[in-house]
Amino acid sequence: MRHFNPSVFHPSLSLTLLCAAALVACGGGGDDADSSTSADTATSYAANATLIAGDAGSALDESVVAAQAVVAAQAGTSVATGTREAAMGAPAEGPQAVVNVPVTCAGGGSATLTITGGTASSVLNGQLDTGEVYQIVFANCKGSGSAATVNGTLAMTVLSANGSDLSITTTATDLSVTLPRGTVTLNGSTSRQVSSSAGAGGTTVLSSRFISPNITLATHFKARNSSFMLSGVDITRQSTWLNGVLQSSSINGTHTLSASLPNGSFSYTVATQGGVSYAASGLPTAGAWTITLPFTRVGVSIANAVATITVDDGKDGTIDRTFTVPIGRLESDAG
Repeated sequence: MRHFNPSVFHPSLSLTLLCAAALVACGGGGDDADSSTSADTATSYAANATLIAGDAGSALDESVVAAQAVVAAQAGTSVATGTREAAMGAPAEGPQAVVNVPVTCAGGGSATLTITGGTASSVLNGQLDTGEVYQIVFANCKGSGSAATVNGTLAMTVLSANGSDLSITTTATDLSVTLPRGTVTLNGSTSRQVSSSAGAGGTTVLSSRFISPNITLATHFKARNSSFMLSGVDITRQSTWLNGVLQSSSINGTHTLSASLPNGSFSYTVATQGGVSYAASGLPTAGAWTITLPFTRVGVSIANAVATITVDDGKDGTIDRTFTVPIGRLESDAG
């Protein structure tokens, strides 16, 4: 009942992925019944709808990948010393418990690992197995080859592990992950089903679905701090990894995105129109999204580094405005 050995699967989990819906980060006013939605406001809606859910999915995946690497490293230490006790703490949960074991992360930093459940042999095999419960506290932990640095606490319960299929629940507590665009901090719980397979050129492909009633996401991008709530999340994510490093990803699904910012409060639902694609940087590269507010519907279509945005004030099926912005504008407005 072994699952993902990070030496084989050493790319990531979910998240993330993980999502999209409701909010304006930098942009101005809200969605008023008696006024039209400005281009700046619609662009801010589009920026957060297309990027924030992808950020959440990436952060979740990177943290799970880091967790699997920590589990494998702890098992390797036990084997190297030749003693089971070397990887064990006080047997608070029985003779098989691993309690507050310090682990050095392959790319720098450290983690503290606790494992309960499972069997005396399974908790030391470097795999995620059915019935095991993990708590990992990261301290500037970085995987081998990974650009992501992880801090905070991740709890995982393995519901089932069978070959390349894994079902887990996770709870993030101030779980901070450094992504190419900035830092994302997660708080909340998700359930995740994921499978891995070999891709072309030595890559690993992860296919996952993550569901969450609500999860908070704090972002720090370009010296700007924002906080979002993602609720009703049901997203399928596919990501491609090479030597533990994310190469590209895509997501398909819905969520609601909400936030209270200094310039106002916003909430809207986001649905992808089929799969939407992202580069390793986290920027969207292709696809279409629909953003639904109380009185306005905004459409976003991305191709060739350009976003085409449509605005339907009144949601009567008539497009009132259409304009384009470069992807860089979405990146600068998001978060």
